Amino acid sequence: MSSDRQPGQGATPKLSTPRAKREASQEKLLQLVTTEVRERLAQSLHNVVWLTLGMERQDYRVQRPWSATLAQPSQSPLPLAAGTRIVEVFERQELARQLLILGEPGAGKTTMMLELAEDLRQQAIADKAEPIPVLLSLSSWKNPKQPIFEWLVGELKGKYGIRQDLAQRWLKNNQLLPLLDGLDEVTSQHQQACAVALNTWLTGAINQRPSGVLICCRREEFEQVVRQPLNLYGAIYLQTLTVEQIKDYFAQFELQDVWQTVQQDEALQELLTRPLFLSMFGLVQTQGKFSLSDWGESTTSERKIEYLLDTYWDATITRELIINPNEKRRGILSKTYGTKPLPTRNAVRRALVFAAKMLEYESSTELLIEKMQPTALITQRQKWAYQLIGGLIGGLIAGLIIGLMRGLIYGLMRELIYWLSFGLIFALIFGLIIRPINGLIYGPIKGPINRLSFWLTRGPIKGLEPIESVEEISILISHERRREIMRSLRIWLIIGLIYGLIYGLIIGLIYGLIYGLIIGLIIGVSFGLTGGLTGGLTGGLKADIQTRIEPNQGMKNSVKNIVLVSAIALMMALSFKFLIEYLFASVVDSNDLSSLVANILVILISLSFFLAGGDALSQHLALRLVLAWNRYAPLRYDLLLNYCTERLLLQRIGGRYRFMHKLLQDHFAKMDLR
Repeated sequence: MSSDRQPGQGATPKLSTPRAKREASQEKLLQLVTTEVRERLAQSLHNVVWLTLGMERQDYRVQRPWSATLAQPSQSPLPLAAGTRIVEVFERQELARQLLILGEPGAGKTTMMLELAEDLRQQAIADKAEPIPVLLSLSSWKNPKQPIFEWLVGELKGKYGIRQDLAQRWLKNNQLLPLLDGLDEVTSQHQQACAVALNTWLTGAINQRPSGVLICCRREEFEQVVRQPLNLYGAIYLQTLTVEQIKDYFAQFELQDVWQTVQQDEALQELLTRPLFLSMFGLVQTQGKFSLSDWGESTTSERKIEYLLDTYWDATITRELIINPNEKRRGILSKTYGTKPLPTRNAVRRALVFAAKMLEYESSTELLIEKMQPTALITQRQKWAYQLIGGLIGGLIAGLIIGLMRGLIYGLMRELIYWLSFGLIFALIFGLIIRPINGLIYGPIKGPINRLSFWLTRGPIKGLEPIESVEEISILISHERRREIMRSLRIWLIIGLIYGLIYGLIIGLIYGLIYGLIIGLIIGVSFGLTGGLTGGLTGGLKADIQTRIEPNQGMKNSVKNIVLVSAIALMMALSFKFLIEYLFASVVDSNDLSSLVANILVILISLSFFLAGGDALSQHLALRLVLAWNRYAPLRYDLLLNYCTERLLLQRIGGRYRFMHKLLQDHFAKMDLR
């Protein structure tokens, strides 16, 4: 659905005092929201249906907070005037910017939400006192005990990359306005609990309540699964298209003969009252893929929808792509692949089925390549291969680092060959033994209780360690970030001194207490400083908002982070080397000193590499290799997904991908992965 008026027209003007200046990080968020809203609207199938949806007020669906009046299902709906915009309803004083949108599958709920987001975005640009709209999907709410405010903070970090402390502050200050899609997409057994959690949030702690919110849900699920009113001030129901609107649509595209066919089948005419199916049917008809006889053989409404989705897939994958004549003459076949051969129909189908099943498992509607997890692996053989490849990569990297650092002391080639050989042996052990049990002994810093329960509930192979996303770092350090770096430095220094004391006592039992304590002190201070600085840098330099404007940007951030932090670490390492050699040459035996310096260099560079994203990068590479080997996702997965956007099967927003509609995602998720 798309109105014939541009978003922003008809919005109720607001009288408020603009702030002198919005925070720079908020301006960055506003730019991200602008890109998201515009790209999703531009790529929406509803945009080809130039018709205005009707709306009716159904306030009996909600329970006004602090009101003694209960919802009365017997109340009559109140139709709104033709051409009424969603923002006009949302801004009505009696609704207090708290609204529920209901509708049938494909009726245009999400598109209506996007149009509201566009109007609110324009208001936020014009008046800096206005909150920034943020679009989130309730489908990822999985824990019945998780408060909605806590979930919002996590989602804002996951989707927009907003630091959690910033997200909490902005929400509490009502500087963000959540637009929540997909209450019906929450796991069915948790939908009612989600509604309870929403009500608790809407009427709970005053510093966490939203000043405005929009929630979208399918009518049927709201009535049969949620089965309780939400603590909002109003609700609207999106009316289906009328027969006249459908007829006008076919006339607009000069498809009057198709309208004659549609009139012959009452079930088809009923289905086309929803904008999504009308736009799909229009594309299918132009490709000549729809057969009225085959349609008639589908006996249930579910089967008829599946037939339409099947024919839509067939029409999109076979239609001629729009390429300008000059590019055609140069042999360009698609905007994505250029003159290279296009992927086969089966390869595209398999990739889409895999993506849909992965999203279904994660209860998500958006795919980020860098956030793919080993839970996507299906068979035990694939999981063992992932462990082994990850171990090989990790072992080779460890061997390379150790060989290079010790080579600075003892001679490069001999040490490099030795430690690379050692790394290969270690990699086999690491991949086959250490990584499978790493979920059990992941370390106190990562949270032993969570790791233990993860390992116990899913097993050493089934419970593969999740790949943590790598965040962008910034060289601009705020006051809070400086404090975080200093806090990290203090913690690591304490850990380092304790470690050094224990190590020194052990050495002291062999070489004498004083000598051992000197060695331990050197190692402890070095370990604390290196750990503190590398940990503080990777933590303290993280950008306030992580922008993902291109596919797999998280892994590209990994490489940048590794180069930056490792360069800093290398300069620190050389400084340590010369300082220690100068200060302790007369105290420590020369052989011991050389070994000590080499070990400190190894610790420093290794910590910087893995803390800056090397561990996540090696795990991601292992996962991608296994997925490519099993033909689930090619190594250039981004190209295939971009190609699917050309085929009108996926939408791309920055570095994130989503199916054209949740119904299409569910349709592919039901297919066999073959």
